Amino acid sequence: MYRRNRSNAQSPLPHRRRRLRSGLEPPAGDPDDDRMCWICLTGDEEQPRRSDWLHPCRCRGTNKWVHESCLSRWIDEKQLLAPDVPVTCTQCRTEYIIVMPPLCRFDALLERLDKSYERLCPSVLMGILAATVYFSAVTYGALTLLELAGYETGMRLLQEDPTLLMILLPSVPTLLLLGRMVRWDDAVIRWLRRHHRLGVPADHLDASGEPLPGAPLDDEYFDQLERDHPDSDGQVGGAFGSEHLGRASSSFCIALGLPTVAVILGQCLFARICEENKLLGILLGGVTFVAAKGLASVYLRQSQYQRKRHRFVMDYTPENMSHRNRN
Repeated sequence: MYRRNRSNAQSPLPHRRRRLRSGLEPPAGDPDDDRMCWICLTGDEEQPRRSDWLHPCRCRGTNKWVHESCLSRWIDEKQLLAPDVPVTCTQCRTEYIIVMPPLCRFDALLERLDKSYERLCPSVLMGILAATVYFSAVTYGALTLLELAGYETGMRLLQEDPTLLMILLPSVPTLLLLGRMVRWDDAVIRWLRRHHRLGVPADHLDASGEPLPGAPLDDEYFDQLERDHPDSDGQVGGAFGSEHLGRASSSFCIALGLPTVAVILGQCLFARICEENKLLGILLGGVTFVAAKGLASVYLRQSQYQRKRHRFVMDYTPENMSHRNRN
């Protein structure tokens, strides 16, 4: 809570009615005698109890008056939304003088313990989450090592230098996730579009070379549209909104599943070629998967780009409606 006029906060509060009545009776003939609460929009006629009125800020005229109960509810709503922000008047920005009853020693001790608990718990939670992520990464790195090197060789490596492996194993999922952020397919798409660009026709340009109103959209417009709304495939941490959650999760699974897919493809496609070197076959399997996945993504994105580039809208006529219903 926000406390101003600290001397009043330390002294016992007067009776509620005496506190509300003190200094709030407008003098006779005052033009502000016709009061209206700026929260509930009721005046003296609807609210005859004059002891319920307050003027807690520097506002003048009828806008300075407010019911004490209305203001209390309004302050509670503001403090629930922003407990650490001072409550001020919406018009003159005057901070309200909110006087709280003094706390006894036991209540003050409990309040300090509660605030310390609130500050400490987020740090503890972040530590638990960090430890969980670390040990999960160590476990994943160990399983990947056993899968790639074999059970016997992997166990021997884990037993020889466990301290070094505790540092290197968590880097395995990290490197896989970072590898998904290498967008080599973007470079291929830029190269393809650079050699097949379509600009605005010359008859749709003015004397200065700017497109006339109603001119067809060129490739620069669609490129800018794609830059403003990039595809989240491959961006593991780039887009975790509700509309991109599926793409981000699929990219996460592809990155962590790459070693398993590389082992399967290496055994199926390169087992005879790399009989003596198993790791080379696994490496070739991983390269094959990454290349096939990237080329498929390039083809799909380019196909969607061309469809959007050559779309058109038909006139609303009976013939076009019947053609649409047939399709």
